[in-house]
Amino acid sequence: MNRRTFLKNSALSTTAVMASQAAKAPVACGLGISTYGLQSMDLESAIKLMAETGYDCVEITAFEGFTGDPLLVSKERRAGIQKLLVDQKLRLCALMADLHPNADDAVHAKQKDSLKRMAELGHDVAPEQPLLIQTVLAGKDWETSKMLFRDRLADWVKVAEEMKFTLVIKPHRMQAMSRPEDAIWLFKQLGEPRQLRMIYDYSHFHHREPVMTIADTVAQSLPWTVYVASKDVVMKDDKAVFALTGEGGEFDHAEIIKAFVAGGYTGDFCCEVSSQIWKAKGYDAVAATKTCYKNLAAAFQRAGVVQRR
Repeated sequence: MNRRTFLKNSALSTTAVMASQAAKAPVACGLGISTYGLQSMDLESAIKLMAETGYDCVEITAFEGFTGDPLLVSKERRAGIQKLLVDQKLRLCALMADLHPNADDAVHAKQKDSLKRMAELGHDVAPEQPLLIQTVLAGKDWETSKMLFRDRLADWVKVAEEMKFTLVIKPHRMQAMSRPEDAIWLFKQLGEPRQLRMIYDYSHFHHREPVMTIADTVAQSLPWTVYVASKDVVMKDDKAVFALTGEGGEFDHAEIIKAFVAGGYTGDFCCEVSSQIWKAKGYDAVAATKTCYKNLAAAFQRAGVVQRR
């Protein structure tokens, strides 16, 4: 073998090895938590706790009166929070809203203004990142609510287009839009706008009739999902009771992660501490934050997925 042939073959061999290694490289996804269960501390303290615990992304709860309410976070604080996120190597994965479509036009106008304020907050604290704003839609009955949801969401999507964010809606077991097919109906009715997508949370599908499996709900939701929330649910006295991520023990979050990753998902998985938990007497916010991380990080490992640092 002459020198030229040797070098050519060596280069081809190196390329093949690199390609093989790349093919075997684990998928990286974000592992985050919401400030929803951290209302006992300010945003800055919550962000520091998340970084110290090991998370790589954070969802800020922007409800009215909560620590992430845009009206309570000044421009000066926003600049400081932006720097803190960078310094702590944390990304903003989403803002959590609590906006419910309303037939009253005055209320609807205020909700659109609220969305704009949230978008401004998100862009201020994470100007280089795509912005997601997630919400549930409330209501009690799907058939009597869906037309109102469709019409009001059409206007919210216009706000999302104007303010450059993606509106993400969550099917919720205790509300009118409770199944993936409900959200998908809305997407199709509105022409499948890019600015309107779904958040998947299996705790709202477990213990439902007819049975809603992880495999079926992920397959149905995957084309529309840009965000995954993680928490557990168990039944007590015939009522659904939410639990910390991994603490209910009735389903494996690794199965959810594997199913999404197999379908090409590379987004964030965000722990959510239900208000059923954080409003209870004796709740320990720091302990809950660490427990959620330990359990979801272990699920990442079982699923063969690494954190996106």
